[in-house]
Amino acid sequence: MRMVQSAGIGTYLQELVPRLFKVLSKPAFCLLGQADLLRSFSWAQHPNIRIIDCRAGIYSLREQVELPLRIPRDTTLYWSPHYNIPLLYRGPLLVTVHDTFHLAMPQFVDGWHRRAYARLMFRAVRAKAAAIVCVSQFARDQLLQFVPEGRQEVIVVHNGVDVSWFTPVPGGPPHGKPYVLFVGSVKPHKNLSRLLEAFALVQKHIPHDLVIIGRREGLITGDASAMAMASAMGDRVICVGELEHGDELLRRYYRYADVLVMPSLYESFGLPALEALASGCPVIVSRVAGLPEVYGEGAMYCDPYDPSDIAERIRLMVSDRGVREQYLTAGQAVATQYDWDTTVEKLAAVVCASRL
Repeated sequence: MRMVQSAGIGTYLQELVPRLFKVLSKPAFCLLGQADLLRSFSWAQHPNIRIIDCRAGIYSLREQVELPLRIPRDTTLYWSPHYNIPLLYRGPLLVTVHDTFHLAMPQFVDGWHRRAYARLMFRAVRAKAAAIVCVSQFARDQLLQFVPEGRQEVIVVHNGVDVSWFTPVPGGPPHGKPYVLFVGSVKPHKNLSRLLEAFALVQKHIPHDLVIIGRREGLITGDASAMAMASAMGDRVICVGELEHGDELLRRYYRYADVLVMPSLYESFGLPALEALASGCPVIVSRVAGLPEVYGEGAMYCDPYDPSDIAERIRLMVSDRGVREQYLTAGQAVATQYDWDTTVEKLAAVVCASRL
């Protein structure tokens, strides 16, 4: 639970952990993380929950020393929601692998030591885990490609979206002009720089602004060049910063956007696109990695390496009402196929099968 506020994984934890408490009512749960932060969540007041304060940094040497000492000795299963497992822990281990980005695109991982760390940890996951959950078939295929050695079951359990996202939140548009939306951490593989190039090409043909929502850097590396480019483009590019998952303002940004663009170079699932579709916003996503698997006919696709193609897709989506309605209808049909309740049922089955 130390990553409960991280982008992506934080959403995953905030949606699944409270549901796990309901589905798995008998076992006691122990949550490791920043105690005062965890206690601020209403679902953490459950009588079967014990919170242990653990502030070791993600990917740090301290986490490798501290985690095995903090995990109670009577633990029947330790669930790691990311690949940074405690190497010295000897009990049953369940690991969620969201992607193998650090192996697949090492050019975006700053420093040889970080790349070596990723290789070491993924090999350890395959060597130690009782079971591994991947969020898409693409993520599973990539894991088995990069680390084929391992005898445990590797199971696909897709992410979801809460049904409440299909109900419009109150309040009007959060921005005074029509806008194109980008939601995601500002990391190089999110490809914001090419989206900005695309917007520079298309902005004279449309009245829209570009609204960017997301934290400015990730745990491994940020994208300072993209942020510098955004600042230089004037008042038609608006950097909102990070908004918390479920924040009503974030949901209003989704609801009133004419399109969400996800031009990522690597994405195993792409949760913001699913949230956008559920909110009534059509999406343009890259035709790469796991996005075609997840979104099928429910998204318009672009070439993430070609700013002119991204620009043309934006122009078409915001200028042609018929095209927009077509993709929105198809996209919302796709979004209904993914829900967190189904995700937690499948995850709970894996938990029960993996425990001592």
